[in-house]
Amino acid sequence: MKLVTSNKNEVVSVYRNEAFDNGFYQYFKNKDKNKISEILNSKERNIKFKSVTYRQLNSWEAEGLLTIEREGSEWRRFSIMDAIWVKMIKELREFGMSRKQLKVAKESLEFESKKCGVVMPMLEFYTAFAIGAKMPVLIIIFKDGLTIPCSLIQYKVAKEFVGVENHIQLSLNDLLQGMLPDVDLSPYILPESALTIDEVELLAFMRLGKYENVEVKYKDGKIDTIEGTERIATNRIAEIMKEQSYNEIKIRRQGGAITSVVRIKKKKL
Repeated sequence: MKLVTSNKNEVVSVYRNEAFDNGFYQYFKNKDKNKISEILNSKERNIKFKSVTYRQLNSWEAEGLLTIEREGSEWRRFSIMDAIWVKMIKELREFGMSRKQLKVAKESLEFESKKCGVVMPMLEFYTAFAIGAKMPVLIIIFKDGLTIPCSLIQYKVAKEFVGVENHIQLSLNDLLQGMLPDVDLSPYILPESALTIDEVELLAFMRLGKYENVEVKYKDGKIDTIEGTERIATNRIAEIMKEQSYNEIKIRRQGGAITSVVRIKKKKL
């Protein structure tokens, strides 16, 4: 998944594999039935900001940094996602970020908002994991304002194997804990493990959960190719053939009838 703001040509390298892409789009696939998304975007909660004044909120709204719907002169109603963004503006202002940089941050967090049907899809996706699974999540803000959330593991892999430019880090977990003090949202940090990037790719491939068999082939002592075998319904043969999202298809027949269909997907590392 590539993240680029409309006024930038650069792509920030943060490790996102096939499992991430699959999970991200599945999360937003049935938005109307997504109870987590409904809770995160509900404006029925009475969220108050102890460290943010109404004058600041009015100023940020006038600058185009906030878009909170309200009728007439009624009080603004914030969802959890709205509140996270307000807290981010407050933090980044204290770091000295300009209005221009904050607009880039807002724009980058709105990446694929129309497709997903929510204001800040990537931030919401990670918020769901930070609350539900206590995943440690960082929000990375670069010098020009480009902003991306990522898990601690993704960040460590990117830093070790790709390199990450100088940036500001915010802890999404800390932001959430400050908003919900009565709930223990302490992130669960796994013990350090010396995984190679190929091993991380293999784990991601296996965690997709759709392969009944995964075969690993080595070359010169290193993982060279991963092959996943997926069993599919016999009535989906025509559909699968059109998708062409496979490397090999095996069809078994018995007594003139098709008894099983499997497709093999190969990934060379």
